Amino acid sequence: MFRTGVVQTVAASGHFQIVAEGETAADARRVVRELAPDILLLDICLTENGFDAVRDISKIFPPCRIVVLTAIDDALSVSNALALGVKGYILKGVSGSELINALQTIHSGLPFLTPDLASRLLIDTRGGPLFRPLEATPLERLTYREKQVLDRLSKGMTNDEIAKNLGLNIKTIKSYITQVFRKLKVNNRVQALKIAQNVNGD
Repeated sequence: MFRTGVVQTVAASGHFQIVAEGETAADARRVVRELAPDILLLDICLTENGFDAVRDISKIFPPCRIVVLTAIDDALSVSNALALGVKGYILKGVSGSELINALQTIHSGLPFLTPDLASRLLIDTRGGPLFRPLEATPLERLTYREKQVLDRLSKGMTNDEIAKNLGLNIKTIKSYITQVFRKLKVNNRVQALKIAQNVNGD
């Protein structure tokens, strides 16, 4: 539903032509290889590592301007995306006009970062390097929300309890848990909590 809304917004703007859309990173790779679009709008929150997709697409067709449109807003993810050559990082929740303006800026050859995110990124880095190394510890790979979910798992909360605590629906919580397991390379809660305890030295 979200993708359909984005497609309709971009198409109705009259500034861009939609050449393709897809559901997976594999679709993105195929589109870039076959159609060579000027801009590729991509969500890095995919079933596979979204950064791998960005890296691959950059190699397949370097002229393509990759723009991330996602809900992932942690500093490490933003820095890694920029380090891989992403031309724009836009957070979901922008209005249609804001999205079109951002895409026009990127198409003109300038980079774009959601203003609030840019300010927060500067604060989070505390004057340190903007681009942190791509290699990160298992917990550093988690987004802020995923860390919230893992913290509540460590407290023994059920999926329903976590959903109520964070004000999210149960389906969203299950999706976050799946992402946590994937990033930590574990199969269950016990293994995930063991990694968290080892990293924290508990």
